[in-house]
Amino acid sequence: MPSGTLASENNLAIVYRDEGKYAQAEQLHAQTLEIRKRVFGPDDPNTLFSMSTLANDYDDEGKYAQAEALHVQTAEIRKRVLGPEHPETLSSVADLAIVYTEEGKYAQAAALDEQNLEIRKRVLGPEHPDTLGSMENLAADYVSEGKYPQAEALLLDTFEIQKRVLGPEHPDTAAILYNLSCLEARRGDKERAFALLSQAVDHGLPVRGDLAIDKDPDLASLQGDPRFAALVGHAKQVAEAKQKAAATQTSK
Repeated sequence: MPSGTLASENNLAIVYRDEGKYAQAEQLHAQTLEIRKRVFGPDDPNTLFSMSTLANDYDDEGKYAQAEALHVQTAEIRKRVLGPEHPETLSSVADLAIVYTEEGKYAQAAALDEQNLEIRKRVLGPEHPDTLGSMENLAADYVSEGKYPQAEALLLDTFEIQKRVLGPEHPDTAAILYNLSCLEARRGDKERAFALLSQAVDHGLPVRGDLAIDKDPDLASLQGDPRFAALVGHAKQVAEAKQKAAATQTSK
């Protein structure tokens, strides 16, 4: 099968995933991976990319054991072929840590994310987007482990860097405020949680974040409060406005 056809199938699979059609995405990615292994070999970058995307499909479907096994395999090959500090290797390790978190293996996830953060700080610098992503991931691990002071310190460090580098109105900066709100809600400080959540919505979360607030279990302690319903409604209005603006821009 021509490489262009494989790329088209892979792109279609990504569309399926974005639409929540995870089984269709998995089927196409599995087919592409089998062909790439046979044509290019197991160590080829295109094959490794297909392994990573298929593992993410398994993760999306809740097939965590299969996702873990494939992410481990991908990370090991990338370590051997590309080196332990290559960005793609570190991405595989980060994906594996996410699966560990979803399996409840919080200590293992934190160990990988701590390792990734140290390498990315040293190799990429403290303000690189991948480094900031590692900081967020590790903070999430700490929250899962109940290490709230460590999580708060790391999130505040991330917020200050993103505010300086990206600006206070950037969606990624707002996402840190949102994560801090979730942390405070879990700790039982409703007033601070509401204040941070309001700031996050006003500053402009990514659209997916705006639309998922009422489904976030970390904010469960806020549900039932009229302020929460008002914030959810406001967030959805903000998301709809962004979607309309994006559609208008695309049509020009």
